[in-house]
Amino acid sequence: MATASKAKTPAAKPAAKTASKKVASKKVASEKPAGKKTASAASAAPRSAPAKAAKKTAVAAKPSAAAKPAKSAAAPAASADKVKGPASYFPSIEKTYGKLVAHWFAIIDALGARKHMDLVAELKSKHGLGHGHANALVAYRLAGKG
Repeated sequence: MATASKAKTPAAKPAAKTASKKVASKKVASEKPAGKKTASAASAAPRSAPAKAAKKTAVAAKPSAAAKPAKSAAAPAASADKVKGPASYFPSIEKTYGKLVAHWFAIIDALGARKHMDLVAELKSKHGLGHGHANALVAYRLAGKG
């Protein structure tokens, strides 16, 4: 009988201890480490239920991709009408220098056949245009659009 009680007692007690250690290690392994903490009994303790509930609530509060409002049909139509490229500078050029874009195109034509940057440099030095405005005018004119 000594062997029977000996087998029951040692097997039952270590199994209970081992099971509780496995549960504790799973909880510790699933938690993310915060900072440079060393493994101790205090850091190995599982989080409390309110902390878990708060985290779940915070995650659930974020809007999902499906919950975002769809773009209206008017938005693409408005962007199609918007001027792009060098021509987008023309209203600012007319407002800043007080002369129509046609005036600047006439000056570019009068300068003759030159390289792009030569024309830009001429507009900047002789006529006081900024680099971006001069570049936009020359690019548009040399592309044959103006």
